[in-house]
Amino acid sequence: MKIKEDQQISNVEIEKYYKILNLEPGASLEEVRQAYRHQALIWHPDRYPQNSILQAEAEAKFKEISHAYETLKTDLSSPYPTLPTPPVVTEPVEVPPTPPVVTKPVEVPPTSPPLPMGWLTGVFLSYAIIAWILTTLKIPSWVWVFLSVGWLMVTIAASEDSESGQPWLMALIFAGAIAGWVLGNEAGGMITALVWGGVGLGLGAMAGSESPAKGVIGLLTIMGIAAIAGLIAGTKKGDWLSSLVGGGFGSIMGLMLGIILDAIFRSRAKLGTGSLLGLVLGGWIGAWIGAGKQAMMRVIQRMQPEVIIAAWGAIAVVAGTVAQMVAGEKLLASYNGFYTFLILAITSGLGLSFGWWLAH
Repeated sequence: MKIKEDQQISNVEIEKYYKILNLEPGASLEEVRQAYRHQALIWHPDRYPQNSILQAEAEAKFKEISHAYETLKTDLSSPYPTLPTPPVVTEPVEVPPTPPVVTKPVEVPPTSPPLPMGWLTGVFLSYAIIAWILTTLKIPSWVWVFLSVGWLMVTIAASEDSESGQPWLMALIFAGAIAGWVLGNEAGGMITALVWGGVGLGLGAMAGSESPAKGVIGLLTIMGIAAIAGLIAGTKKGDWLSSLVGGGFGSIMGLMLGIILDAIFRSRAKLGTGSLLGLVLGGWIGAWIGAGKQAMMRVIQRMQPEVIIAAWGAIAVVAGTVAQMVAGEKLLASYNGFYTFLILAITSGLGLSFGWWLAH
């Protein structure tokens, strides 16, 4: 491709052609020839399979470098070649240095570290309610020992750095297990206490960890069926084995119904809202029906006001543990672990003593 000598080529175009050949503007004619040969060797269409996408791309690239070479060769061969645009050089402007600003430090009067009185009050009241309820319900003495050991563990956990989340997990597992045992012991005796203690342990573990939503729904389904079957087994007012079977069958039916509803409403998730709700509700209702029509009514009639008191005790266990954890975090901001442990141990210990004194 030839270009007439009187045809003017802009600097922008010349620089673009140099760039196509991977050259700096102002290169000699011999450098342009060498760059063209090198690029042509790489992008020649005969090097690629016939009628392929790569050959089509190579043909376009080969035409581009050929046009750039012909244009630069014609321009450099003319008596008046296009000169590259010289770079603009600006002289640095001297900025006089600014004097440093000297500020006097503000003197802050020393203050004593604040105590989280609200949360410590919650710890005291929660443990007072726990002790009063355990004494009123005549809980066995070994539960007091277990509670004391657990209370010490929670206090130690609250005195440690809880950024990892492990103290939260340990404390809530303990709280859930104790709460489930106390409530189950009053609702259905030792068997229900053991089953509900395990259910509470699982709930505490879920609350203290970042479990996926589908995993939580699955565990809630299993725990709900176990709680109903454990209550039936403890009170001996129905067939607990049929309750388990009914819970499993109900879970399957509820899941299938939920999947159908998700398909009707075009849920994009593999297990949508309808499926998850169907799984939980189907399992719980199936366990209820499997125990027998009148079994749950007889269980409810058997329950005395002590169950309500036990429920308040279960809530107090969890509330006291959470209050102790939050108070521990706030205390650690101002104190070390030992003083935090001391404050929490005294607060919760006084609460237990006060609740025991009220019950007597």
